[in-house]
Amino acid sequence: MLEYWFNPQISVLKKLLIFAVIAAITAVLYWIEPLALDSILMFAGTGIIFLICRYCKIHFATKHLTGLFYRVLTWIPIALLLSLIFMNMKNGEILVSGAQGLGFMALAVCLFSPLSLMHQNTGTPPHA
Repeated sequence: MLEYWFNPQISVLKKLLIFAVIAAITAVLYWIEPLALDSILMFAGTGIIFLICRYCKIHFATKHLTGLFYRVLTWIPIALLLSLIFMNMKNGEILVSGAQGLGFMALAVCLFSPLSLMHQNTGTPPHA
């Protein structure tokens, strides 16, 4: 889903529409059962780490797609996200807090990568 945001063939209007949908869903989930501020910031930080790993994959690991460095850069954000979801699990309830955390992560990715709205970004990943 996040690669949709970085695709230069997608129009800016569609990207802003998906951003609005993500924000609305995250707001509704926050209204149902709010996460603590430190959890929200940790999920947002995971979004920033996702961006850092993505740009490192594009610029440093594109020649070795099966190499260890590329795989580590792929799994770091996934491992962080899973650990945060399980850390915020309360009494077996994982769905609302996990979906809300994914929403905050996606919002952070969208907010901290404004150049992807323009069609001038040259680095596209080789595959998702």
